[in-house]
Amino acid sequence: MKFCFQTRGSERTTVKMRRIRQQLSKSAATFFGCLAAFAFAQQVAPANPAGAPAVPSANPGNASQPALSPASPSGQRLFDSARDKLVQIRILTRAGGSQASVGSGFLIAANGTALTNYHVISQLVLEPQRFRAEFVRVDGKRGEVALINLDVVHDLALIRLEGINNAPYFSLRDVREPLRQGEKIYSLGNPLDLGFAISEGTYNGLVERRLYEQIHFTGALNPGMSGGPALDEAGRVIGVNVAGTGGELANLLVPLTYVRPLVSDSRSTEPDKKLIASQLMMHQAVMVDALLAKPFKRQALGPAEVAVGDDSLLRCWGNSNAKPEKLYRSESTSCALRSSLFVDSNFTTGTVSWDHTYRIGEKLGAWRFAAWQQRVVSAQGKGADAVGAKPTRYLTRALCEDRFINSQGISYRAAVCVRAHREFEGLFDVTVRANSVDREVESLSSSLDAKGVSFANAQRLIRAFLEVSKWR
Repeated sequence: MKFCFQTRGSERTTVKMRRIRQQLSKSAATFFGCLAAFAFAQQVAPANPAGAPAVPSANPGNASQPALSPASPSGQRLFDSARDKLVQIRILTRAGGSQASVGSGFLIAANGTALTNYHVISQLVLEPQRFRAEFVRVDGKRGEVALINLDVVHDLALIRLEGINNAPYFSLRDVREPLRQGEKIYSLGNPLDLGFAISEGTYNGLVERRLYEQIHFTGALNPGMSGGPALDEAGRVIGVNVAGTGGELANLLVPLTYVRPLVSDSRSTEPDKKLIASQLMMHQAVMVDALLAKPFKRQALGPAEVAVGDDSLLRCWGNSNAKPEKLYRSESTSCALRSSLFVDSNFTTGTVSWDHTYRIGEKLGAWRFAAWQQRVVSAQGKGADAVGAKPTRYLTRALCEDRFINSQGISYRAAVCVRAHREFEGLFDVTVRANSVDREVESLSSSLDAKGVSFANAQRLIRAFLEVSKWR
């Protein structure tokens, strides 16, 4: 059987694609060997965004989270001593000066050097021609904000508060003094744009099953506190407010592990999208290497074995639909790496997830089971990765191809969709959907979604993923 890629609909591209033909192999890996030709051609298509992205909220938590409780005497003492070191960060439109988003920040040097979250000032990095930033101190004094450095992977930004000299500032806790389980932590910021406040909680270790370290803080974080400091009882910084989990009093802080390298990394040029691109590229290399450091673990799913990966990195969930009154039943498992990176409020990237579903419908019979399976597969193809999915500011139109392959004795009808990142060269979103076709009233469906990976690493993931599953 001969095979070539075909695209449906018109594609705006500066590279004329040649038809690629090759003999079909039984190896799953060969299915993806000729993706690069159209993927790289698609990447050079001129960006034509329909409009500006929505304004990010600079929101680390959930607006429905508990209100901050009154500070204890020790908390009040810390807050009083910290007031002059805190600032609110406001993103304003250049055209009219309207407030677009707000967050928090804090001084770490007398010359006006301060820390905040990347997502607080992301618009300033991505669209400096449309937005500017200003800071407001507790006493109402304000001034312009300039970027010094950023770390999109750990959601940090180093900034300079213009016009600030000989200012009081926070010191960082010594690296030789690790945090202790249950130690008191005080988070400061400007929640809901209501004014500066303090939230008390405790240190509950590092969050499990994460690619990077994050502190589990059992205290309230509300919108607007992003980028504020978290202090120990001596008033030293132990982390930076970053995100809520959606659970009550279960929030996240960036540890000093990632703050110190950012502060010590001096730059001669202002951070821009090229710096973001290089950091995203490094992140995907770390992510894929971590996932593939050892062979995927297998898990039984009906009469099959499927890939579930390293449970020290991934979170996996199972589900079963085995009600006796149904004509069919199914079992599924889903795994995800919690490593999604915020670029702007309309775009996150840098993560991998997959799922497997075993279905059986002996009561349906072969024809009705095949029809039901086809409806399920068709529904899967109607998402953002489907053929003809419209381009966005950050992603090209999806290009897809499907074919029949054989891997580990399972015959699949498999489809792959690829979208190139417009603004971050060399990165792609890749989706694989594989559905077995070798049994009359049984099927195994497997899906893999990799966002913000290099083409070479996408191929590595796909091979490792498909070469694990098999009938027992």
